[in-house]
Amino acid sequence: MIERPYTVVKRLAPAITAALGVALLSISAAMPAHAGPSGHPPLHGSSDAKLWDTQLFFDNNGTPWSVSDFQALRAKGITGAEIDLPWGGIEPSNGTYDFSELDTELANAAKAHITLVPIFWQSGWSGSPASWETDREVTSDGATGVAPAWWGGGQAAYLSYVEKTVRHITHEPGYGGSILDYGFLDAQWDNQGTGGWAATDVDEFHAHYLPDHFHGIAAFNAKYGTTYASFSEVPAAKPGEPLADVYQAFRSWSVEDTYGRMTAAVRKVTDGPLYYYFGGHLANAPSYANNPDTFFSLASRYDVTVIVDAAQSPGLALTFGSLARAYGVKLAQEWTAPDGAAALNAQAAQWVANYGLGLPEGGGEDFFIHDGTDKDVYGYPIYTSWLSTLKSLDGSYPSQPVALYIDVSQGYDNSAGGSLVNVENLITTAWDRDQSGFDIVTSQEIANGRADLSHYRAVLPLNGQDARIAAYASHGGVVLNDDSQLTDYAPAYAQLTSAGALQVVPTVAADGRSAQIVVAEVSSVYPYDGSVVLRTDGLNLKKGAYHVVDGTTGRPLAQSVTNDGGLCVPTKLDSAGLAYWRVVAGPIPRGTPAPLTCPVTSGSAESTVSVTAGAPGEGMQFLGLGQTGHGADGNLTETTQGGTAAVETWTSSQSGAPTSNVYLQVDPSSAVAAAADIDLTVTYWGSAGQGFTAQYDAPGDPYHAAPSVSSAGSGTWETQTVRLSGSQLSEAQNLSADLRLVAKDATQPLIVASVSMSVAKE
Repeated sequence: MIERPYTVVKRLAPAITAALGVALLSISAAMPAHAGPSGHPPLHGSSDAKLWDTQLFFDNNGTPWSVSDFQALRAKGITGAEIDLPWGGIEPSNGTYDFSELDTELANAAKAHITLVPIFWQSGWSGSPASWETDREVTSDGATGVAPAWWGGGQAAYLSYVEKTVRHITHEPGYGGSILDYGFLDAQWDNQGTGGWAATDVDEFHAHYLPDHFHGIAAFNAKYGTTYASFSEVPAAKPGEPLADVYQAFRSWSVEDTYGRMTAAVRKVTDGPLYYYFGGHLANAPSYANNPDTFFSLASRYDVTVIVDAAQSPGLALTFGSLARAYGVKLAQEWTAPDGAAALNAQAAQWVANYGLGLPEGGGEDFFIHDGTDKDVYGYPIYTSWLSTLKSLDGSYPSQPVALYIDVSQGYDNSAGGSLVNVENLITTAWDRDQSGFDIVTSQEIANGRADLSHYRAVLPLNGQDARIAAYASHGGVVLNDDSQLTDYAPAYAQLTSAGALQVVPTVAADGRSAQIVVAEVSSVYPYDGSVVLRTDGLNLKKGAYHVVDGTTGRPLAQSVTNDGGLCVPTKLDSAGLAYWRVVAGPIPRGTPAPLTCPVTSGSAESTVSVTAGAPGEGMQFLGLGQTGHGADGNLTETTQGGTAAVETWTSSQSGAPTSNVYLQVDPSSAVAAAADIDLTVTYWGSAGQGFTAQYDAPGDPYHAAPSVSSAGSGTWETQTVRLSGSQLSEAQNLSADLRLVAKDATQPLIVASVSMSVAKE
């Protein structure tokens, strides 16, 4: 299954590969639709624009992409290409522009009936920033950052570059809109260390933000219990310091203000499609100030489509789908996977299936990046083969009157992710277990008037109870304590034999009498062999008889009606398998095969699972083996210790991460995965000062800690067994792990030969 990181999926700029032919080879102000190439219908409109695109480098090793290059994309069903504009290439010196290559590519794309969507990067990609822009951000610890200072002199120059470039290309036949970014890549603030402390940033904080938001130092002192004589004395507080939330609020406002001014300027020169990237994950708000509602509020005002990066994360896709519906904003989804990942097929299948989570506000898909690397070998064929099906999806993701609530203000603490650290994974876990159409509501969404908790029968707070939850409860609202209570108020539309390996994503027709279903096997290792029970009440279908057919052929699938009225479909899919079904009106046709038993019980029912280094796992596997990501806390290397095959963690000095972990995943169909109490046995090398703490997935806490184990420093293999009590293994940790072994001393490797888990016996 996919990695679910708490940090941004970084866009690293690899060297240009071989030629594409070889490598492939709030009020919303609606804008009129943008005209397409002469003689052809528009491939992108404005509000109705949809990306069925792939991202490309700016050119093909210094040569403009040719007509034949774009024709090859079109032959795969792709209708647009996003190209990474190099700021320095378009504006080689301040105020001097060279549009010649861009113009050629736009013309070539138009001839192939492809539209180009330029991506404006301020920093971090494809010749950005321009070499003449030398001002740099400063991190919270005083180091020089990699992006231009947010409020530095380069801001006006960059916004001018964006506006002038869009003005030049907006009426070109091949123009399909623009993606507007500011900051480092699509993560806003510098991700090489939390940026925002350049002198110009602090000056803006003192000279404009504080006076505009507090209207006098006395008001500020009254709110925060301080005694400052002027705003210039208020500290630009760093993470963990008093008043850190004030400076974090300034950083977040900076994103809103800058994107708003940039978009307003561009809207004056084009009525074509515009897009925002959302980079990172929900837990990144303290570091990146990437609050989702900021982008949806602006998108609603300026008729912009939001593109969610790393949309293979169900928690992220579910959140953004809910926000898109609340704000009435189109949502496109991008797959951003690290090249060389072991689970590329499964990640791609998961991303494809997640598209329906954004309907009816679906804005298409964006494949990152078509460059001839492993993503093209594995993910690209899955994407292109499913394009026609994705384009055919119509209707809405079913919504039940139950909400998961996120207090976004916790992201302003800026100390260690506040209380936003686990919310994305908690959403995924709740949905994996009982797939139902709950909404995701944020505190900012309510403040913006886009949601009201009183509309919900029940609410589950994900990161603490604030004043809004207290008010909801005081007026009779039901506040839930655990995701297991969700189906009492929101019936699941799909019940699975085992959670974690299969995703079922429905879109229900407007008349409520049919539904399209995309089923994805999202485990990179374990196949799914069981059943799916579809429930018409969870799908919001009108009362009546229904049956399930193959979505392509229309032939009825083997199925039966359960005692409580569900439609049970035996389902067998290998890793990364995808299926397309339809639920249609009418009883099951005569002659349709009926399974002997349905629902099917858990597959393997193994009461013990294990993995030994150098050998295939038996219902269990090491994760992160062979991974080399900087900053990753789960990189593992194969080694031999004392003549025995083993795996070892990277040290903190190797990875740059503060902790070192052995991540493990359990077969979701095993009895161990369903057990509440488990005995964990680990054989590890007894190094002086080393040991581990097993952290495992438990209700509401994906990193619940078992008692720690310390090595005797024997210099030999040692074996320890610990009890994991009250477990609920749902793959909610990083890398979709069920548990991890946290090295006691991250400065030296934790070396492990084998791990086993057994259902505990009293």
